[in-house]
Amino acid sequence: MIDVLLTHSNHLANDPKQLRKMQPYPPLGTLYAATALRAAGISVAVFDTTFAEPLTGFRTMLQKHQPKIVVIYEDDFNFVTKMCLAHMRDLANQLSTIAQSKKYHRDCARI
Repeated sequence: MIDVLLTHSNHLANDPKQLRKMQPYPPLGTLYAATALRAAGISVAVFDTTFAEPLTGFRTMLQKHQPKIVVIYEDDFNFVTKMCLAHMRDLANQLSTIAQSKKYHRDCARI
């Protein structure tokens, strides 16, 4: 069991321009947050959706780590490709719905 599960909504398969280039960027915002939390003594796991199948992988991480809190970093404007990525927002909403489902929900306060 961990305190926080961090993830993001940047799935490379949903960004055709970056997929063609195959020069993905690491999820720096998510990794910075994980570093800050760990420095504060909080247990953290990170699920990187860049290459993984996001929904199945996220469910697996929820079952494995049973986090108290889930944090989803969502940046629906990609400064690299200069386009709004509505699918990133949709994926973040799907991840949020999964995290809140009774199957994965623990007895803790909603923030």
